[in-house]
Amino acid sequence: MGEAQGAFVMLNCNQQHSASHFARANTNSCILQSLSIRTSTYKLISLHGKFGTNIAFKCLFPQTTEVTLHMKHKALKEKLISQNGIWILLDSRKPGGIESHVLQLAVGLHKHDQDVLVIFLNDYGDHPLRDALLHRGISTTTLNGSITTLWNIVQKSRPSILHTHGYKSGILGRFVAALCNIPVASTYHAGETSSGKLKLYDWLDRQTARLASRVFAVSPQIARRLPVNATVVDNFVESNGLQISYGKQIAFVGRLSIEKGPDYFLRTARRFPQYHFHIYGDGPLAAELKLSAPINLHFHGQQDDMASVWPKIGLLVMPSRHEGLPMAALEAMVRGIPVLASRVGALNQLVDTDSNGWLVTPGDGDELANRLRLWVGMSKQQRHSFKRAAREKILQRFSADIAIPQLISIYWQIAS
Repeated sequence: MGEAQGAFVMLNCNQQHSASHFARANTNSCILQSLSIRTSTYKLISLHGKFGTNIAFKCLFPQTTEVTLHMKHKALKEKLISQNGIWILLDSRKPGGIESHVLQLAVGLHKHDQDVLVIFLNDYGDHPLRDALLHRGISTTTLNGSITTLWNIVQKSRPSILHTHGYKSGILGRFVAALCNIPVASTYHAGETSSGKLKLYDWLDRQTARLASRVFAVSPQIARRLPVNATVVDNFVESNGLQISYGKQIAFVGRLSIEKGPDYFLRTARRFPQYHFHIYGDGPLAAELKLSAPINLHFHGQQDDMASVWPKIGLLVMPSRHEGLPMAALEAMVRGIPVLASRVGALNQLVDTDSNGWLVTPGDGDELANRLRLWVGMSKQQRHSFKRAAREKILQRFSADIAIPQLISIYWQIAS
C-alpha cells in the first residue's frame, strides 16, 4: 500500500467524478479509468503503483505543465479538485471569531497546496481579513451581496467545493450550490440563541442545513440545535513560529455583546481595583460599558490584528453566557496564555481546571473572583507550568497540522 510519489497537482480541470473513478480534463479529452489512459495532445510520462492500491499517472500538458492524478481503490484522489478548487464563502463586516477561523482554514489549506479562493459576499470596504489573506498569497474576491451575482460566478466557474461560514453566506450559498449541483459544506459557529431580526436568520440558517452536502458544528451544543446530523469539528490554530507570551495583562478579547459577558468582566474589574483590566474589542454594549467602567478598566477598541497584542496578555478571561469553541481561547493558549472562562459550549474540551486555566459557573462572580485570586497569587514556576500545559493542549488536539488533513479528507468524501 505504498504511496505514489510525485508532484500532486492538477490544473485545467473543469469537473471530476470520484464516484465513477475517472477524471475529465478540459476540452482535450483525457480520461483516466482503472489502469488505462486515453490521450489526445497529452503525453504520458510516467505510471507507477499497482491496481487496487495507489496509482499515480503523470501527464504533460502541451504547455509543459506537469499534472499528477491519483486513483485509490478505483476512486480518483487528486490533491487539487479542480481549476477553482475550494471556495470559502463568508459575509463579514469586521474581524471576529468566524474571520479568525476562515483565516486559519484558508492558510492551512494553502500550506497543503490546495487551491483556495475566499469570497466576501458583500463589500463593506477595507477589511483586515482580506489584507491578511492576500499577504499570505491567498486569492480573494468580493461580491455585491446579490444571490444572482453569487449564482453567476458559481455556475460559470463551478468550484469543486463551496464551504460557507455564517448566517447569510450559509443560506445563500447552500441555495446556489443546490441549484448549480455543486457540493457544499457549512460550518456552524454560533452558540448563542438569537433574538429580533437575527432570530429569523438563525432559524432559516438552521433549516437550510438540509441543503448541505456536509454540516460541521464547532461544539456538540451547536450540533444538537441543527435539524440534521452534524459533524463536530474542533476549531484549530496554526502553531508554528508563535512565541510564548510573558505578558501581565488581565484581558477580555471579543465582541462586546451580551452573550460574551463583558459586563461580568467589568464587575470583576470593580472587585479588584488594585489590578488593571483590559478589553480588546467592540460591539453593541461598548458605550454602556464605558459609562459604568471603573478607572482600572481600559478599553482598547477593535483590533485588526491581535499579533502585537497577545504578547502583552498574561490571562484571558472569557465570562461568556454562550459559546461554541472560541477562537480567542485557542489563539491565547497556543501562546501559553491560561484561560479563565465560563463552563459553556465546548470550552470544557479545551480548558482543564487547575492545569491550563479554570472553568467557572456562568454568572458566578464569586467563583470567577476566587479563580482570579489563584492566578495573581501564583509563583513564576506555577505560571510557567500553566503556560506549558496550555500550549501542549493546542499542539495535541487543536493544531492546524492535525485538523487540515482531516478536513481535506472530508472534502474528498463530499466531492465523491
